[in-house]
Amino acid sequence: MTIGKYGGDATEDFTTLVNCRQEISKALGKECNELELSMGMSSDFESAITLGSTNVRVGSTIFGSR
Repeated sequence: MTIGKYGGDATEDFTTLVNCRQEISKALGKECNELELSMGMSSDFESAITLGSTNVRVGSTIFGSR
């Protein structure tokens, strides 16, 4: 799981997690799609999905700010 850079472009942060998943899946002898990739929130979920996120957090979009 990762949360991208606050108020900025989270692509670099998300790409780092994607690369980590690739390394871990290789070390475990599994396909990447067997491992969840949790990244992205209401403000950057589109970028996260584009980079392969399987879980995003969009609570503030649904329920509003705290």
